[in-house]
Amino acid sequence: MAKRVHASIETRDLIRRCQRGDTLAIEALIRRYQNYVFRLCVLVMRNEQDAEDMTQETFMRACRALPRFEIREGTSFEAWLYRIAVNCCRSRMRRKWYQVLPWPDPAPQIVAPPDAQPDRMVEQGEWRDEIVDAIHSLGEKHRLVVILRYYAGLSNEEIAQTLRIPSGTVRSRLHTARQRLKELLSDQVGRREQASMSREVAR
Repeated sequence: MAKRVHASIETRDLIRRCQRGDTLAIEALIRRYQNYVFRLCVLVMRNEQDAEDMTQETFMRACRALPRFEIREGTSFEAWLYRIAVNCCRSRMRRKWYQVLPWPDPAPQIVAPPDAQPDRMVEQGEWRDEIVDAIHSLGEKHRLVVILRYYAGLSNEEIAQTLRIPSGTVRSRLHTARQRLKELLSDQVGRREQASMSREVAR
């Protein structure tokens, strides 16, 4: 019963209860965000085992830091939590030689920027892997803003909070990333059309 009650509480009130030492509130807060954090870590790490480790590390760090989290206007708990997750992933990738592995099956769902690919790509599930691969071909600073904007659904201001960079930098990186994705995905369209024409000629 207590778990169901906590599940209906708004996040800000839940945080206040956590800060007062309510262990059930802490459990409820973790349940509320653990899937989002895990999927974000999968997108950054491209490895489910590492993502599980980083999800646990994220909540360990978050619980230690939560008493110092300030609930005020303009502060996003999601941005705060995702910043911890991104920093955990970055630390893991710096600590060891990191091998890029194939996407787990099924690959995480991700919404592609609507102006970053030919229209028909959005409607064809077969393009999902191409979109994800294109995103991961970007440099880290551009890759992270795309993941946080189009997967995590953060606003430019929240991304700025998460990465601790100016909002103008976020907009600039997103613009550059969209242009690069458009080029990469247009190349994919061209290759597919060329392969399709080759098959038709060979018949």
